[in-house]
Amino acid sequence: MAPYPPQQPAPHGYPYAPGFPPPGGRAQPGRAFFLGLIVSLGIGLAYAGLLVASHKDLSRVGLQATYLACAAVLAVVVGVVTGRTGGRAAGPHVWAAILAALGAYLGVANGYVFTLLDIGGTDLLEAMLDHEPMSPHKFWWERLNGGIAIAGLAVAMVGAYGVANAVSKKQPY
Repeated sequence: MAPYPPQQPAPHGYPYAPGFPPPGGRAQPGRAFFLGLIVSLGIGLAYAGLLVASHKDLSRVGLQATYLACAAVLAVVVGVVTGRTGGRAAGPHVWAAILAALGAYLGVANGYVFTLLDIGGTDLLEAMLDHEPMSPHKFWWERLNGGIAIAGLAVAMVGAYGVANAVSKKQPY
């Protein structure tokens, strides 16, 4: 015989007393967005730093390969963070896709800007942006050959959505 009598479920089939949340937490889509944003920007800035550190030795093919690798890393990390925090709803999964793509794009564009700052300081950057304000975007598009630029965004978006979806299905909420 058990030392305690079996507990009866609470009214309406809810097994916990009112006012107490079920164990395991609950979905927090707002927190998922902000954590995904922080992770995305952090990885994008780390990639921009990598571009600054290796701009003398990095070929076009090397830039394309590292861009696709950065997009894949963003997809996995942002997808895991938002999937674990955001729950099973589709909103956090979509935000994961958007944030991962944003991190991949900003990594290359900021890498270009930081490299200009490293080479010539603020004078070169001001001259470049006065002459061609969209030069970071053009660098992203032209240096990555357009198709690779879109492929990187697709890897980041589809990967982040898929990872967030898969991770959220393993959550208890």
